[in-house]
Amino acid sequence: MTEITTWQQGVDYTFRTRTSWKHGSGRKTTAINCRHFTDFAGADYPLKDITRKFLKSYQMDMEDREICNGSINRRVTPITTVLSHLYDEDEIDFAPPKVKQFKESVGRPYYFTQDEVDKLCSITNNALSELIRFAACTGGRMTELLTIQAKDVDLDKNCLYFGGRPGFNTKNGDWRVLPIAEPIQQIVRDRVVGTHPDCHIFGDEWCNGKSVLWYFKKATRDIGKEPHYVFHSLRHSFATWNVESGTQLRVLMDMMGHKLYKTTLRYAKATDPSRNAAIASVFG
Repeated sequence: MTEITTWQQGVDYTFRTRTSWKHGSGRKTTAINCRHFTDFAGADYPLKDITRKFLKSYQMDMEDREICNGSINRRVTPITTVLSHLYDEDEIDFAPPKVKQFKESVGRPYYFTQDEVDKLCSITNNALSELIRFAACTGGRMTELLTIQAKDVDLDKNCLYFGGRPGFNTKNGDWRVLPIAEPIQQIVRDRVVGTHPDCHIFGDEWCNGKSVLWYFKKATRDIGKEPHYVFHSLRHSFATWNVESGTQLRVLMDMMGHKLYKTTLRYAKATDPSRNAAIASVFG
């Protein structure tokens, strides 16, 4: 009998032997969600290395790609199910990790006020403070913030490119351009002028996003914003501030790099003042 040691072996075994997966109506959806994890970790990823920490990194990756909390939960559940089934069947000798599911909130995502961002910047060291300010003024994803290079900034035109500046690299995929907001103009200039074009503006200070998240979590706790406010909330803040200032949703969609209009639309939940203004503009 072949020893089950890899993710794909575990999935295949579970589909063969677990009744609800073998004959259940949700078999197709379960298979799709399993493939999502295969794309992330690889078919040959060792089962023993699927730890709580690794699953949290998977959740963070999905959050960074703007996958909603409900979908994140549904993609993680089959992973723990596979491990639990293998454990119950004595195919593995280690207990499956327990990972906390994301809260499936309704309505607009959590966001900071501009005063709260000022507080965060005031209580963190200079490197993190500048990254926080940059994130709040660009709406960039964590991966974008840590990979943007000096050559992706055009100081003459006062703009920056997420996803690679056209004509300056060989990156494939989507890119978008954003004006450099006044609060971060000096930050950007100081980090770009005299810097090698291939150097990362922020990434060279942070080996990866984990240290950023750790220090940011501490800062949010200090201003009383734990646990629902995370680094990604800075991106939500950028979007919400734009909506509240009257930015058209199609323009915001472009600035955020959203592929779906409904993703942008969640920031447009009407407030009482906006509803009142709408009625007043029609009926006087």
